[in-house]
Amino acid sequence: MEKFEGPLDLLLQLIEREELSISEISLSKIADQYLESLKEVAERDPDELADFLVVAAKLLLIKSRELLPSAAPLEEEGPSLETQLKMYKIFWEAAQKLEGLIKKKRRIYFRDKLPASIAPRFAPPPSVTAAKLHDVFLDVLVKITPIIKYPEERMKKVVSIQEKIDRIRTLMEKSPTVRFHEILDGSRDKTEVVVNFLALLEMVRNRTVSADQNEEFGEIVINKI
Repeated sequence: MEKFEGPLDLLLQLIEREELSISEISLSKIADQYLESLKEVAERDPDELADFLVVAAKLLLIKSRELLPSAAPLEEEGPSLETQLKMYKIFWEAAQKLEGLIKKKRRIYFRDKLPASIAPRFAPPPSVTAAKLHDVFLDVLVKITPIIKYPEERMKKVVSIQEKIDRIRTLMEKSPTVRFHEILDGSRDKTEVVVNFLALLEMVRNRTVSADQNEEFGEIVINKI
């Protein structure tokens, strides 16, 4: 993975590497790769991990909606992750163009060298005053203010799908049949419930366990294969 500057930059790199368009389906496909990259973030700069975890939670929500299309949608604050990523790509491409212009190193060449006694100086047009430059600079700062300012909260422990798979295996070593509500015991929030369910789906996909539900919205019974 190339060096990335933030959570959206990492997402954009993953999507472009897989040659996908920016959509919820694409975000769902690269969710696992993004979560795997969090290990590198934690090792590189733990202070930045909170921003990456916000995006990770949104990716898990998108993936759960794809796996459970009939589930009731949860309300999201602010623009969707898809919208944020599309806007980030626009700014990223503009920054690449500016960087290209800077690398051209356009300079002014004089017929004769300037005397050493003449020092270079900033000579703007007479109409450009310090007050105007001040106002323009403040206007630029307002425009680049982040779209959403997330409230600062105490960092929560990250729960991985692999940890939940290991826990389910431990439960099934004691009993070949486990009910889904037993797996959810101790879950602290909706995100952990979703991770538990994704872990179960992964084990079903790998034919480690089978899952039966005799009636709609009934108890899910997991049997060891």
